[in-house]
Amino acid sequence: MRLIFIRHGDPDYSIDNLTEKGKKEVALLTERICKWDNVTDFFTSPLGRAKATGAPALEKLGRTAKEFPWLQEFYYQITVPKDYPDKSQVGKKRIAWDLLPDYYLSHSEFFDKDKWLNSKLFKNSEIKEKYKEMCKGIDGLLAEYGYIRNKKGFYDVENPVPNRNWADPIPEYHLTSVKNDYNEDKTLVFFCHLGVMFAIISHLTSISPMQLWQGFYVAPTSITILNSEERLGGQAWFRVERLGDTNHLTNGGEPISSSGYFASVLGEKPNN
Repeated sequence: MRLIFIRHGDPDYSIDNLTEKGKKEVALLTERICKWDNVTDFFTSPLGRAKATGAPALEKLGRTAKEFPWLQEFYYQITVPKDYPDKSQVGKKRIAWDLLPDYYLSHSEFFDKDKWLNSKLFKNSEIKEKYKEMCKGIDGLLAEYGYIRNKKGFYDVENPVPNRNWADPIPEYHLTSVKNDYNEDKTLVFFCHLGVMFAIISHLTSISPMQLWQGFYVAPTSITILNSEERLGGQAWFRVERLGDTNHLTNGGEPISSSGYFASVLGEKPNN
């Protein structure tokens, strides 16, 4: 199974829609999406900027996207604690993925996939409930396609297809550049947001979302792909293939947006 997460285009948050730049980005994104073969289903956040990002491709393809509330941005807030380095922020409400490194790195529980939710920072916030709601949502959806999360945290596969890349006589299959296709009959595409995308990936790969929220960035209209590696029959583990791919922007001569980033992104000229 392949999961493709697309962050919305450059946003105008004041009206929950796209900027003029965002619309240019989406035009290039649409061309790329329309070249993909055999997308099984599309899904979208209920927020306007995500729906506006997916709409042109869906219209061209004659497809629709199912809307899920748990795909909306993970903007739930915490109250800044007294031991926060920037004392001007103490007591204020803010999202949990813009913390200063001095505070973030001083709390080892943030790096634990189980302990972060029960840390002092989160125990009185709505994030615990919303994170579990999101986990239940993505697991419920995957179950509809035959991928059932088990108690160990990976997925049991109903009606698995044998993986020819793992069987003898090619034990070093992973060193070859071209693989035999297997079980790629399901591709799900999600139009959503940076924060919730990282929350979902953290659940699928069993790491703390704090590490993704604090340490990674993906630009507007970027594409992130996860594949299920199914090395033993009936067992699946999701692994990130690409993170924040913006080739459609670079090749189309459109600058990459740094919306949601505290630095500027690398500028690259398109291929001639």
